[in-house]
Amino acid sequence: MLSSFSVQWFTAYYVTLGALLISYGLYFLAKQHEMADRLRDAAKSSTPPGAFKSVLKYFLLFTIPGLILSFFPFSWIELLFSLWSLIIIFTAGQLLVQWPSVAKQIQSLGDQLSKKVRFAAFNMISIGIVLFLLCYMLISRSS
Repeated sequence: MLSSFSVQWFTAYYVTLGALLISYGLYFLAKQHEMADRLRDAAKSSTPPGAFKSVLKYFLLFTIPGLILSFFPFSWIELLFSLWSLIIIFTAGQLLVQWPSVAKQIQSLGDQLSKKVRFAAFNMISIGIVLFLLCYMLISRSS
């Protein structure tokens, strides 16, 4: 029973997160200059944008059950994905904690910020594709 819930959880998680990453990656790619301008505006503030905090909070709320469910039945792939997610949350959280220095770095990038946004967009798209492949492997393995 718990193993079937685990498969359903990770299937929904992979598809949802993959679709979000691909769609936002395409949006960032299409609007890279606008996103760079938004980042520059956010860097003028002494506190990190609330949207960044919200994304990390919800990502953590979905990662913790995934970490627990990766043991029922035990799956290295899901466990590694959950640990990778925790590392991403930790790393991004550190950037938010050190926001004043991150904001200075964002402001110092100038015209290179659009290239960084494009790089992040391509990474989001590629990770989204990998998540769909993980979902395919999960479904293939469970049937």
